[in-house]
Amino acid sequence: MKKWQKVVLSFSSIVYLVGIALLIWPDSLERASDKLNDVGFKWAIDSQMIITDYGFVLLTLTVLIFLAVVMQPTQKKDILLLEGKQGRLALSNDGINHFIRTELSGEGLTNVRVKMKNTRRQKQFKILADATYQQHVIAKLPEMTEKLTQQISTLLAGVDQAPIKVNIQINKSSSGQRKTSRVI
Repeated sequence: MKKWQKVVLSFSSIVYLVGIALLIWPDSLERASDKLNDVGFKWAIDSQMIITDYGFVLLTLTVLIFLAVVMQPTQKKDILLLEGKQGRLALSNDGINHFIRTELSGEGLTNVRVKMKNTRRQKQFKILADATYQQHVIAKLPEMTEKLTQQISTLLAGVDQAPIKVNIQINKSSSGQRKTSRVI
């Protein structure tokens, strides 16, 4: 779960807990108002009005969360090639990732990492790699991207008409530098 999702989920949980507490113990709101009046802070509240307004806020929040969950595209674990009475034949996302790594193996790239977003409407590939000769590889990047897009299209020919987007990013290789300390 991503950090922003945790924050939104935590915030909505707190809002729901306060709402449920107000529905269970409505007199606690009146007691809090009386304590504030005793301290000198004049605040006349109607607990029933606050509970009603808070209920509308919770209802709106629930509808928004429901719409966000329903409208978010789901990621597929594989691409269906054939389905029949005998069974189902599918190409997994891991298989496609290994295919991409194999196709990029002779291009002067090392440490190739593939992130795939496989939805019903599009296939998106974000490829991060290191290159020792960065300037040479960056010059070849547009034709590498075009070639890889064509190869993936050929691999998935006749299966899915979703557009394929390939994004390759090159980092400078740190092959001459140590990433960990050396123990002697």
